[in-house]
Amino acid sequence: MREIEKVLSGKTNNKPVVFKLIKKNAKPALEGRYYPSQKRLPKEEIIFDSAKNKRRTIRYAPGESSIYKDEQPDKVVLGDVVFQNGSLVVDYTNPLLIEYLGKSNYNRSNPDRIRGSRIIFSELDPEADARGLINTEVDQIKAGNAVLQMPFNELKAYARVLGVNIGNGSDRITHDMLVLAKSDPAKFMSGIDDPLMKRQQVVLDAASFGIIEISGRSVNWILGDKKSLITPIPVGQKGVEWFSEWTMTDKDGDGVYKEIEKKVSALVKK
Repeated sequence: MREIEKVLSGKTNNKPVVFKLIKKNAKPALEGRYYPSQKRLPKEEIIFDSAKNKRRTIRYAPGESSIYKDEQPDKVVLGDVVFQNGSLVVDYTNPLLIEYLGKSNYNRSNPDRIRGSRIIFSELDPEADARGLINTEVDQIKAGNAVLQMPFNELKAYARVLGVNIGNGSDRITHDMLVLAKSDPAKFMSGIDDPLMKRQQVVLDAASFGIIEISGRSVNWILGDKKSLITPIPVGQKGVEWFSEWTMTDKDGDGVYKEIEKKVSALVKK
């Protein structure tokens, strides 16, 4: 349950609800000043009320019992809605402001926000953030274990496809692969069993053994001191990636790949 829902349902744990600006200056003029010192929100706006299936005007009027204009007196004193240094911390004893911010179109966390509205802030969800961190750590551990448990020849082959320098020693290759695995665990794990990734490994073996040559414009058989064109490489494509996919999708590609695989296998067995 979101913190807003806890407060408005009376199930509060007496903790404040924290809202945070979305836009952050990555290179602030002043050190540490990633957000403006103050950011004011409108005191009134039109929102969609899903409970009544219609658009209504809300406004923040401290002391009133409702945020809806049609449930307030004609004349009210509107309060300020101000983010200080990127944050607005609202105590659970101010449910009116919490509800106003929760139903605002500027709130990215509002499931009923009107499409096309400008997003300015979001509600922080400590429980969701904690779950996200835990899930990330678990994924990183799984990916790291995959690196450590993979036979080194397979790890080295995968490392070459990922652009890791395999000219380094085994410890350095393993270290670099651990870094890659933890930086994007999902992508790393999906690549381990990806048929296209496997083909790229074989294609790179074939190139290193001198069976084929992959240039910027074409892939060629190497026949002694002569070359024979297998296929041109389209402009702007990466040779190894494009050629590996070509062997999977082109009618002639599968036969070419089988021949490459047979030649590589014969050399590996020697």
